[in-house]
Amino acid sequence: MTPFKICLASLALLGFLAAAAQAQDPFQVAREQQIGPDPKPKANTDTAKSKDAAKSKDKPEAEFVRKTDEEWRKILSREQFWVTRQKGTEAPFSGRYATGHFRGTFYCVCCGAALFNSNHKFDSGTGWPSFWQPVGQKSVDFLADNSGLEARVEVECHRCGAHLGHVFNDGPPPTGQRYCINSVAITLKAPDGSTPVTPAKTTTKARAKTKTKARAKASKPSTTKTSPAPAPPPADGKTQESP
Repeated sequence: MTPFKICLASLALLGFLAAAAQAQDPFQVAREQQIGPDPKPKANTDTAKSKDAAKSKDKPEAEFVRKTDEEWRKILSREQFWVTRQKGTEAPFSGRYATGHFRGTFYCVCCGAALFNSNHKFDSGTGWPSFWQPVGQKSVDFLADNSGLEARVEVECHRCGAHLGHVFNDGPPPTGQRYCINSVAITLKAPDGSTPVTPAKTTTKARAKTKTKARAKASKPSTTKTSPAPAPPPADGKTQESP
């Protein structure tokens, strides 16, 4: 057999083997003719998906609330606008949260962002609500305040830039800080965040108890003995001495 014939026989054998192999899976041939060949396997993206899922679980940070002064005036009282937007300070012991114990969370009166928890409130005796820490590290911002005789650190709402008060390093453990906040800059809501709480000062309760006791005492019949009226002076005008 000549080399040419051997080469033709080899090519024929290879063609026969290829046809036989293709005939072993006719369904695959039909499928490729209809929808094309199988796509290439993609790289494992489980790690990327897990990272995206973890990010989606995190609460997105709220956008900064921007309003003009006229818009703020429409939703705030005169004193609230003066304190939060013009960096005023309410008179000591005049605010509704200056003294007393409360339950719930204190929110920004301007934008409604959570600022302080009632569990972190303490009585500083200064006349303003005092907290030893905010609800979160990103809930408030700090600015240098050189408007007074001494340099201070101003506390603002992170979400809307409302002036809240100042922070000092004379607070109780564990932080040693005292967030001195204006009552008109915050509002208290119940622990579930649904129903606003109407706080009552400790002094108001004490006054109510005092009034109740006074009314109960007045309603009881008097059992005290009255001393007899003093004897009239003698006719000669001289007073009698005690024995």
